Amino acid sequence: MTNRVTTMSRMAIRDREIAALERRRLLRHYLGQAFLWTFIGLGLAFMVMPGVWMLLASFKTRAEIQAIPFKLFPAKFRWDNYVTAIEWMDFWVALKNSVLYTGSVTVLNILTCTWGGYTFCKLRWPGRDFLLLAILSTMMIPGFLTIIPHYVLTSWMGMLNSYWGMVLPGFTGAFGIFLTRQFMLGIPDELIDASTVDGCNALTTFFRIVLPLCKPIVSVLGIFVFNWSWDSLIWPLMILTDKKKWPLPVAIANLRLRAGGDLYELQMAGSTLAVIPVLIIFVWLQKNIVQGVALSGLKG
Repeated sequence: MTNRVTTMSRMAIRDREIAALERRRLLRHYLGQAFLWTFIGLGLAFMVMPGVWMLLASFKTRAEIQAIPFKLFPAKFRWDNYVTAIEWMDFWVALKNSVLYTGSVTVLNILTCTWGGYTFCKLRWPGRDFLLLAILSTMMIPGFLTIIPHYVLTSWMGMLNSYWGMVLPGFTGAFGIFLTRQFMLGIPDELIDASTVDGCNALTTFFRIVLPLCKPIVSVLGIFVFNWSWDSLIWPLMILTDKKKWPLPVAIANLRLRAGGDLYELQMAGSTLAVIPVLIIFVWLQKNIVQGVALSGLKG
């Protein structure tokens, strides 16, 4: 009888220990989840709040924007800020210029970078790997170091104050070539060999077989290039003197010239309008973007 009681006591102690261990495990799990989601929430707030402030500031007066203490919401939503910004910055002309400039750069990058990725991934020719390494090494050069050489070359070709002068310096890029090459590593070489046996040359194989398979990475590259080009300010500001050719970033930055002072509320309204096309394109292509980034990241 004593042994039976002792055994039951030990089992009860063991059950309590197991329950205590389970409670500690759940506590660590929930604390870890709470810390993780708190960190994610703070990071999300850090990224989203500037955009929220820009949107709300576009409805404020200049005094409200500069007010101390800081107030997030305006006393009255002033829609006339948007009307004035559209009029003063020639919004529709600037929008047309941005679409023309950004669209041209994006299309050229998609064509040249996908062809470059295909050339360095699927075609075999002497010096291929060395040249790829040389191209990728240019990614280590800071962008501001290339501005003056680009300006000198553009001036030498007589393309200052022209659309082509804006487009040509950004018509391709080492990052895009590397990104598309990594994605194409997942395309079976048997498809390329089969098309060669069927009599297709390199261009036919690229446009009819490889490019249709690269829709996800084309979406990724397109949104990256579109975003970079859409936000471009320094280069258009350097080479354009005709106000009728200004893209949106330059038009927004030069709103102060209209009144001889800082028009923060109008600049925030113009910036809010300029963000809308990027958001629309991102929402439209988001599935392909996620798929393209995932697949290109898995290929060695």
